[in-house]
Amino acid sequence: MQFKTVLGTSVMTIAAIAIAYPATAQTVPPGSINACTQRVAEDMVVQTRDIEFVSAGPIAATTGVRTLTMRNRTTGQTSQCKVNTIDSKVLSVTTSPAPRPPQVTPPPAPLPEASKRACLQRTAEEMVVQVRDLDVVSSGPIDAESGVKTVFLRNRVTGQTADCRVNTRTATVLSVNITSPRPPQPVPPTTPVPPSSGRPVPPNDPTARSCQAVVSNKIRRSFAEVKSLNFLPETTRRYFVSNGVESIRGEGNFSQRTFMSHRFNYNCNVNSRNGQVTGATYRIIR
Repeated sequence: MQFKTVLGTSVMTIAAIAIAYPATAQTVPPGSINACTQRVAEDMVVQTRDIEFVSAGPIAATTGVRTLTMRNRTTGQTSQCKVNTIDSKVLSVTTSPAPRPPQVTPPPAPLPEASKRACLQRTAEEMVVQVRDLDVVSSGPIDAESGVKTVFLRNRVTGQTADCRVNTRTATVLSVNITSPRPPQPVPPTTPVPPSSGRPVPPNDPTARSCQAVVSNKIRRSFAEVKSLNFLPETTRRYFVSNGVESIRGEGNFSQRTFMSHRFNYNCNVNSRNGQVTGATYRIIR
């Protein structure tokens, strides 16, 4: 009798658990899966073959309603489909937002050839070197509104670097910023040369004209609205500095649109073998 009592109690306990916790792993009717597949495909605007059944929640004991989890096998997007498993009628579909694809940063727009040439030329003038001595290292993005791009350059001889801001629509250089100082150049020992030893320079001397062009560019960038700029031929003289190095010196004047006039002197170091200007300075004297 005692054994029967225990057995009867166990059966009652199992029955109570079954009532309180209905099975969640009951087989989902194929009609319910098909109904949810069709409805979710319509909701996602895809083909039914792109939708797969993932899992199912418990069945409501009184209504037979069950929530099925469906997934888009292409995008991974999921939906919760509430369906009546008795008549396979879909009651509602809740679809999660589609996962966002990874954002890919587009590479910077290529540097137009005309803008590249403009930056090389302007930077060479600022560094007083040849264009062939410069390399374009890289460039930043183009500003969508202004079309301005920053170009990074390096002097392959000295290692000096510069930033060049250029309008890529017009190939106009807006500014050049020398970002590293020029390494100090070794100065060979020389004997001071008295001014009287300078030699007159013909008006059309190509070396003198190159020197004056560099000086002119420097002045026009330093002073606003230069109206006229002249070099005084009678003051232009050539001086010996050392083997392979000469100096072109002279005076000039310029006026601005504000009616201000200035007189200046200038000095260029020149490679006497190839006529290349290696340095140029000027000073306002009045």
